[in-house]
Amino acid sequence: MNTKEIINRIFKDPATKYELTEFENLGKAIHDILTIYPKTAATGRDAGKTKYYLKSFIPFSSGNEEVQVYVEDGKANPEEIVRQLWVYKLINQYGYKMDEIDLEAGVQFGTEVGTKAADIIVYTDNTKETPKIIVECKKPKRKDGIEQLKSYMNAKGAPVAVWSNGSDSIILYRPYPKEFDDTLFDIPKRGQEPKDVLEAKKTLLQLKKDFNFKKIIQDLEELVLADSGKDEFNEIFKLIFAKIWDEKEALENRKDKTVEFGKALDPDITFDRINGLFKKACEEWPGIFKENEDIELAKRHLQVCVGPIEGVRLMGSNLRIMDDAFEYLLPTEAKKKKGQFFTPRHVVEMCVRMLNPTQKEYVMDPSCGSGGFLLHAMEWCYPVNDNRDRKDRKHDYAAKYLWGVDFEARAAKTSRALMLIAGDGHTNIFGPDVSSLDPRTWFENASGQALMQGLRQAKLTARKVPEQESLKDEDKAWEYFDELKFDVILANPPFAGEMKDRKMLVHYDLAKPALKRAGSDKAPKEERDVLFIERILKMLRPGGRAAIVLPQGKFNNSSLAFIREWILKKARLLAVVGLHPNTFKPHTGTKTSVLFVQKYTEQQLADIARVHDEVAKDCPAYDAEIQALLAGHEGDVAEEAIPEAVADLIAETFSEPEAEEPVDDNGNGENGDAEAAEPPSDEDRIAQAEEKVDNLRAELLRVKQTLTDLDSDVEAIVQQQEQELEALTSSWSGDQGGLRLQIREMKATYKVDTKTLKQNQKEKAKRYKAEIKRLEKEIPTAERDLKLLTNRGKLELILEDSDLIGTLKERWIAAEVAKRLDYPIFMAVSERGGKNNSGDYEYVLDADGHLVEDLSGQPKIDQDLVNYDLTADELADAAAIADDQLCVAEAFVRFAQAEGFDFWGAA
Repeated sequence: MNTKEIINRIFKDPATKYELTEFENLGKAIHDILTIYPKTAATGRDAGKTKYYLKSFIPFSSGNEEVQVYVEDGKANPEEIVRQLWVYKLINQYGYKMDEIDLEAGVQFGTEVGTKAADIIVYTDNTKETPKIIVECKKPKRKDGIEQLKSYMNAKGAPVAVWSNGSDSIILYRPYPKEFDDTLFDIPKRGQEPKDVLEAKKTLLQLKKDFNFKKIIQDLEELVLADSGKDEFNEIFKLIFAKIWDEKEALENRKDKTVEFGKALDPDITFDRINGLFKKACEEWPGIFKENEDIELAKRHLQVCVGPIEGVRLMGSNLRIMDDAFEYLLPTEAKKKKGQFFTPRHVVEMCVRMLNPTQKEYVMDPSCGSGGFLLHAMEWCYPVNDNRDRKDRKHDYAAKYLWGVDFEARAAKTSRALMLIAGDGHTNIFGPDVSSLDPRTWFENASGQALMQGLRQAKLTARKVPEQESLKDEDKAWEYFDELKFDVILANPPFAGEMKDRKMLVHYDLAKPALKRAGSDKAPKEERDVLFIERILKMLRPGGRAAIVLPQGKFNNSSLAFIREWILKKARLLAVVGLHPNTFKPHTGTKTSVLFVQKYTEQQLADIARVHDEVAKDCPAYDAEIQALLAGHEGDVAEEAIPEAVADLIAETFSEPEAEEPVDDNGNGENGDAEAAEPPSDEDRIAQAEEKVDNLRAELLRVKQTLTDLDSDVEAIVQQQEQELEALTSSWSGDQGGLRLQIREMKATYKVDTKTLKQNQKEKAKRYKAEIKRLEKEIPTAERDLKLLTNRGKLELILEDSDLIGTLKERWIAAEVAKRLDYPIFMAVSERGGKNNSGDYEYVLDADGHLVEDLSGQPKIDQDLVNYDLTADELADAAAIADDQLCVAEAFVRFAQAEGFDFWGAA
């Protein structure tokens, strides 16, 4: 094997933690820089094996001039190749001389000598007395590598040190005699000092486009962020927005393309410079940060953070790399609680390809998160090859046609940042605190107001919003913004959480069962993703189409049949794609599918209504059937005797949605109990419910009787008093002064007693009446609870509710209509989800077990949802594509063309 083959074998091996992108701009191909040659071992247990050696550019401290880098059995030494490329870079790019560089030089720690060796030490001259730069290539674990660098800097007194694995690096700088660590974006050349690097002006062309932003953030966490006492996410995003604004200015308004985002020797100057850029970014893109917000990092911490960031170019960078970094920034616990997970990009790409948005169609993501769906729609409609393309994309497409909303502050910032990085300078991302589910929230802040104004100006509301409308009255929210007119909606709404606002839920058809279950005395609740289904369809124009990622239970849970029925009344079901169980790991193992629908047009709805009327006359009389069923059974009704349609309605109407119980690592419930207490038998539950009803009824009779007796008791006492007075008065004859006084006093006493008696009676009566009212309200609930314990009772409840009888009839009619319409649906299940059980990505390997790269140089994910090698032009005639090239997305395109879907057209 030659040098190139050896390098490919080493660095495309998934076990190798090193890469070589750091050395792509050396003027030569790597295999032309290095010399690797074979030797056959003649002695020992390796006798007969071929080993491959690398010729070192300078001798090691030990005197050796070659080092083994590969053995036929696969044992590799990638760090040595990284070291030799760094030596070449130091000599040819930074101008250092060979006799100013040491390899494997011993480092003294206190009284110990030579216990450690630095990979590379660069000195100020050939006397090798004053270390200038230390380079460490041996530690794939960044934390260990950084700590080792610091120890080397302390021991050798070097002001600059580099940790590198060949693809990304961190450059530490200790500005003597300062006591804090600092960073640089580049190392000084021969004859330069660190201050020369700090003071050098940079242009856009000098910034790196290949970098790993997630690892940059991890470095900064290790150096300062973890101990800064500030919100890491927010502070990093301030720097990102400041840098994006600076790059945008350099590209559009500075003739020399120089960038200002960079540090100075003085941390005070650095802070003023970066905070100033951040302020300008806030003016350019208001609503992302709080008004008059500043960077909160301490100046010494900001000084460290700027170094690794200033040398990279964010705008136009690899979005998958940036996306990975932003997902890392979002706290895992917050993701779990809110059910918000980044959608893997091959899932996003599949959805975009299948729905095929065009350059003149309005695209919305109502829970946009990191903006992945919008970014891929942008890439699909406007592939970017140069800055001119990016400008067209920004002004002609993204600023007009791409819309996103997210309630959560961090998600809204993430999506805005990624859209800006992709080239959308005027992004229609709205949030935080703007809920797609409740237009009333749009009236509460500037971002929501901007959304309403934007929808009005773009004429995307189904009902015209008058120009004179101030959009200050939230009572008009549902009137104006319930129905919208987007062409395409792509969404992965949050799975977790329930909505309990009755004022909002009354606007949703899909919340009616929840409102019915709650009645007037309980708080209603409906799952958030259920509401998103309805909201998405209402946001679509007639004929518009949508892709929605949903938990699998929404597709096959019998108690949720009403959701599927509602969807089929509003839209044609285009496809259902079952995603691999590992798709959203490590955050959740919930099984998910993607639902693809196209909203019916007015004409289609009219045609369906006509068919509906034709079949309705044959609808069964379900009330009579249920009455006959009850009459034909003594006692309870066996489940097998209940017709399937009625049984489904019972399951849906009288069962609370099952919530998943939190489990511990052993699979036990949240209390960690492996065995729950044995539940009572059905007979015991019925007996308890009957006893409760009997007790409540008896209590009601007792209280009513007590109230009646109270009135009788008061009348008897008053009558007795009157009789006593009458008897005393009848004995009075003439002038009996004492008796007259006695009668007068008795009357006064009786008057007071009667008043007190009636007052007490009134208060007692009030309490008894309140108790009667409570019991009269509680008894029907208890009677309903009793009926819910038996099939007979549930059937009686259905008979008592005309809406439920109507539901049965509507379902029968809908099923008959579906038979008449009878259209094909594309169904697929992903067998290669791109992730393993731990949630780590799995990559495509070649015959030798090495990574296969895509056109952008990134390793291909092993998935079957989309074939990235097929372009949009090739998909225009999907029937001509070989079967073995079809993944799920491309197979659907073939199906769509064969069916003549208007958004793909016939092949």
